[in-house]
Amino acid sequence: MNALSTHLDDLLIVLRASADFDPTASSPGQLQKRLASELEHLRPDLASRVRALDEWHAEVLAEFVVDAHLVADALDGPERGLQLPDDTRVG
Repeated sequence: MNALSTHLDDLLIVLRASADFDPTASSPGQLQKRLASELEHLRPDLASRVRALDEWHAEVLAEFVVDAHLVADALDGPERGLQLPDDTRVG
């Protein structure tokens, strides 16, 4: 498997681990700890890598997870009448 596929698979696992909580309710450091805790029983190696992220990468990961949750909500939104903030729209 090439490196890109491996990394994308890992990101998908991280997103699945975050599915049951609100990533906007915690700081990047708290989200990092919570994700690592969730991943510990599934993928201890990935949990260790998440724990080892420096502050900048933890912030990037937190933004990625928040954005992924916003997109997921938007995809569900029209049927549920979800109103997204204007700053999440492109254009």
